[in-house]
Amino acid sequence: MVDVAWRRAAAYVVCRDETQRLLLTRFVSPGHPDSGMWTMPGGGVEWGESAEAAAHRELDEETGLTATLGAIIGVFSRWFTKEESAAGEAGHMVGVVFDAVDLQGELRTTFGAGTTEGVRWFDLDEIADLPHVELVDFVVGLIA
Repeated sequence: MVDVAWRRAAAYVVCRDETQRLLLTRFVSPGHPDSGMWTMPGGGVEWGESAEAAAHRELDEETGLTATLGAIIGVFSRWFTKEESAAGEAGHMVGVVFDAVDLQGELRTTFGAGTTEGVRWFDLDEIADLPHVELVDFVVGLIA
């Protein structure tokens, strides 16, 4: 059995526009193995927070949008070796993936000191050529 140093619960939101483009965010964190890659809007569930509340909070923080959360369309589970992990120790991440309904608001164009430096709509056929995290492939497999 692998010695697991950390576990992370996360929540992500699948946002599609009227043409079925997918909304992705660009993650940045100097020294992190995924820095510069495109990912889904979402992130870690904070202590005492529900997955739904985390999904709403992260969507707003990263994109400027709000939405009604639809069904859970998948659960992403990924084990990280110590070499793959930003923490340098083996761990496990589980992310609940919600479908977004009735998107509202204006897409963010400026970003503060967080870990998001961009947000953009992509056609599904554009995504394969983007530097992106494994979660994106999981989501595309769910919706394609």
